[in-house]
Amino acid sequence: MVKQKGNAGIHNRHIYSRASYLYQAASYLANCAYQTKKATKTEDNYDGTRKDEKPVAADGDGFTHSKQERKAIINLSHQVISDMRSVSLKAQIRQSPTIKQTICRYCDAVQIEGKTCQSTVENRSKGGRKPWADILITRCDTCGNVKRYPISAPKQKRKSLRDPKTPKREESGAVSEPVSASGPELPT
Repeated sequence: MVKQKGNAGIHNRHIYSRASYLYQAASYLANCAYQTKKATKTEDNYDGTRKDEKPVAADGDGFTHSKQERKAIINLSHQVISDMRSVSLKAQIRQSPTIKQTICRYCDAVQIEGKTCQSTVENRSKGGRKPWADILITRCDTCGNVKRYPISAPKQKRKSLRDPKTPKREESGAVSEPVSASGPELPT
């Protein structure tokens, strides 16, 4: 009996999982750096009334950070994204377009709407009448670069999957009849 071949599955699965782990770690670090939740501690006055709540740095969760800690976490997030890119380039694997759109190409920052980037929708058609001309503009707050993505335009297929529109003409293979200098001949 011959052993039947099973479905091969995804080649280099361990590389995809490593890149995915690095992306998840970078997005987690970026979110932790920009957390706004603060641990609070209340103190009682000598007469029993409470003072205003004061923010206290949380040890385990790390929701409240000093500027230096926040900068270190952001730089670590950038380094992890850089490592993810180098892993995918070395193994020659393609990242999905949704992952590519959430990373700044220039500074390797994870794009979090409202925290690390600002997004707007622009339509430069006359009066904004063409809904298929909408463009999502993402501006990175870290480096200031702008990236534009078409919103409703269909993605073009790969060249091998496209239908040929017109067959190629033979320009050099066709032999044409010589034309006389006096013009076309008339029947007599």
